[in-house]
Amino acid sequence: MSEDVWVVGLRLLLDLLAGPSPSSQPAEPTGAPVVEVATEPTAPQTQDPRVVAVLPGMDTSDIADHNLPPVPIDRCFERLAQAGVSYKESAIKLHRNRSGEFICGAKQVVRYQKGPGAIRYNSRPKLTCKMAVAMADFERIVQDEAVRHLGRRVVKIQHIGTYNCRGIAAYEGWVSQHSFGNAIDIKTFTFKGGREVSVKKHYGRGPEAPAHAEGKFLRAVVRRLVDEKVFTVVVTPNFDRAHHNHIHLDLAPYSVDGT
Repeated sequence: MSEDVWVVGLRLLLDLLAGPSPSSQPAEPTGAPVVEVATEPTAPQTQDPRVVAVLPGMDTSDIADHNLPPVPIDRCFERLAQAGVSYKESAIKLHRNRSGEFICGAKQVVRYQKGPGAIRYNSRPKLTCKMAVAMADFERIVQDEAVRHLGRRVVKIQHIGTYNCRGIAAYEGWVSQHSFGNAIDIKTFTFKGGREVSVKKHYGRGPEAPAHAEGKFLRAVVRRLVDEKVFTVVVTPNFDRAHHNHIHLDLAPYSVDGT
């Protein structure tokens, strides 16, 4: 074999190993290259609660986080239906209080009509949807302890307020959860047959429950509300004189065991 033939063969072999010629390759795309990088799915970004809790354009820069209206919760109306609560959607207009110090009202409000405990109320409570969900657990606990301590179920509850745009009288600079409809004050329980249990008469004072069944019932209810974290704040006559005749329940972003 001549040297020229050997050189030609070597070039053909190198061409084959190098792949197709540049002229046979597809044209390069114009513009910046697109790079796809496989990443783990990320959780959706949560919105600032200071923004979600109020209406667009409302300035909350002068309000402490713990004094803001509650943030609406996901699937709340669906959760009410699942809990056996009948309700009507309602509203408490978001607005500054008279002195302009804080915002009252809430975005997600209902009229609580009837819960799973089949308990009537002296007036249908207007509450945040989250509070209404908690009231279903409240009724379950009330009926459990009513049967355990008094042998009968509760048929009626008297409450003395839910919404009231105001601060906490004893704590300057703190807004009451009543300002958002995020609280309820319970005064009396009426049992089947007409027997009435009054917070003022029967709760008693001090750490120990009274000897009578009415007091034991009230103490058992509030203890479970705290232990089972149904509400974040439970305040009773043991807490201060302002609560001598009722049990205050709310869902503040902080916890108080005032039993």
